[in-house]
Amino acid sequence: MENGEIHLSSKQPSPPGDADFAIYIDFKKGEPNPQRIFQAADAMIRSFQRLDSTLCDSIDSSIKPILVLEDIQAGSLKIWLANKLEHADDDALKTLDWKPQVGKYLVKAKYAFIKWANKSEPNKSLVDLSREFQAIATQTDVKHLPDYKPPSVQDLIAVANDVERAKSFLSTGDKMSYLSGDNENVDFDLTLNWSPQELSDMATKETITFQPAPMILAVKKPDYLGTSKWDFRFGKKSISAKIEDEPWLRRFQNREIDVRPGDALKCMVGIEHGYGYDNELVVEKYTITQVTEVLANQYVQPSSLFGDENDES
Repeated sequence: MENGEIHLSSKQPSPPGDADFAIYIDFKKGEPNPQRIFQAADAMIRSFQRLDSTLCDSIDSSIKPILVLEDIQAGSLKIWLANKLEHADDDALKTLDWKPQVGKYLVKAKYAFIKWANKSEPNKSLVDLSREFQAIATQTDVKHLPDYKPPSVQDLIAVANDVERAKSFLSTGDKMSYLSGDNENVDFDLTLNWSPQELSDMATKETITFQPAPMILAVKKPDYLGTSKWDFRFGKKSISAKIEDEPWLRRFQNREIDVRPGDALKCMVGIEHGYGYDNELVVEKYTITQVTEVLANQYVQPSSLFGDENDES
């Protein structure tokens, strides 16, 4: 230990019990916000759970991966976890001890994912990563047929967002690594990140743009700083939209126009639909090109402003 920092030893202790991998967080001592370490660990475990579920679906949608806590080692934080696999009664896998092969697949695929997350191959898209996972799944040969499907790009985007969130909890001087049971490890590059826009662009195969049309959008949350999107409600659907009507925005920010939650904007709205490689709608963008009128709310219902359990996302 030097200068209040804890470092990885060149000699790692053997993993406990049946552990398959560990999340290792090497933290800088004496720093504020100690909860960041546990928040990062919790978020990373959740991201790996989501990734395992996505990966297993490539082999058989009835395989249900479960992470089991094997040990927590003190000093820096090292959380050893084991992959447990459950499977419905299915003739396709009855004749083979498939669990060890699928377990190895999950470990190997995590290395591939972290390598991609670290931007080791800058030109590698999520579609390329999905095909790599498909190739790794095929190597298990647990089905004796080459019908392993690539993981959903949309699911991989969700995992990538989860990983970015886990990394965001850590501070300069902290370190996070992935260790497998054979003591191989790979570090997460905490200096790099994937923005939501980058991930969304990766998932989009084709974009269709609609010309601005008149709409009335109920205001949920105005953007008073002028640096982000406004939150609106359109019917029961919650949406976010950027306002590009600069003259109107200047008047609003100068308090010449009063807009409150519950009011509505009568405006011209352009809509952009992005379709993924499975031809499903993956992103919908709204842009307000002109605000023509502010409609004051004459009857405020709190539940209509803040949403309810039946809202569409």
